[in-house]
Amino acid sequence: MEDSAMDMESMGPLRPQTFLFGCELKADKEYQFKVDDEENEHQLSLRTVTLGAGAKDELHVVEAEALDYEGNPIKVVLASLKMSVQPTVSLGGFEITPPVVLRLKCGSGPVYVSGQHLVALEEEPESDDEEDDTKIVNTSTKRPASGGGAKTPQKKAKLSEEDEDDDEDDEEDDDDEDDLEDDEEEMKTPVKKTPDSKKDKSLTPKTPKVPLSLEEIKAKMQASIDKGSSLPKLEPKFANYVKNCFRTEDQKVIQALWQWRQTL
Repeated sequence: MEDSAMDMESMGPLRPQTFLFGCELKADKEYQFKVDDEENEHQLSLRTVTLGAGAKDELHVVEAEALDYEGNPIKVVLASLKMSVQPTVSLGGFEITPPVVLRLKCGSGPVYVSGQHLVALEEEPESDDEEDDTKIVNTSTKRPASGGGAKTPQKKAKLSEEDEDDDEDDEEDDDDEDDLEDDEEEMKTPVKKTPDSKKDKSLTPKTPKVPLSLEEIKAKMQASIDKGSSLPKLEPKFANYVKNCFRTEDQKVIQALWQWRQTL
């Protein structure tokens, strides 16, 4: 279980979001599902096709039009319904990549189609996490300064004791003044060390991230496919997916992955 969780984390900064989808189809009315977003991956998952309460007892054929693997338009029949025979059908999650056109090829309707709109959104960049870490370091380095200031009440206590002991000899007063000067020097010492510690932390080099090799990326993609995930079917979206998920800009690696993708 731990290995599978690590594989999902290494897939990249994609965060799935699910939105409710539904539309009504009539004889002279089709529904077009388009998405003007090239940065994120979108899928339309159809669940049920149901005849409306006012539908006639006649054959209703629901058709979907989308793009096939090569990018050519293709039409498929989703359901054939009749009120007295079968008024509804469950598609169980029929996923289609937009753009999609849904139409009532036969019958007067109304027919209702329901499902889910799936979006793979990109996570926020890692720079925000690094800024949070920097804030935590700065907060921790300020604590010694507040700890050093804890000596101030003790110094005030000594001063109050000196005011009460006005009858003591001048030699004892001189000794007390020397002690106060020593305390002030000790208090200044930790304050000077604080910025030095900040400089040491800021100068510490960060370990550079080593990009994944071609075989490592293939292994992670194959693991994702084995778990039920799907890879983008169009080359531009697939290239964007590789760049976002695996942090690689090497065009040779991306092209090799695309050729491998076509063999699946």
